[in-house]
Amino acid sequence: MGLSANGLRDSITTGRQLYKYLLRACKCLPSGASQHYRHSIKQSFKQHINETNPERIKEIIERSLEDADWVLKKYK
Repeated sequence: MGLSANGLRDSITTGRQLYKYLLRACKCLPSGASQHYRHSIKQSFKQHINETNPERIKEIIERSLEDADWVLKKYK
């Protein structure tokens, strides 16, 4: 699956890049799951929009990518 390629993942350094990556990854999911995870991504983005600590942002990105891998494997 091209979305989980390490090169693309390693280039994600901002919340906006992460947001776009995760929404695109939802296209690989079944319809119901896609709607659920798209909503979840949007809510999480809104929750963390004002985060300014670079270390915390890095942690959020890493955790989000791990979670995305788990979800994509679940529906594979």
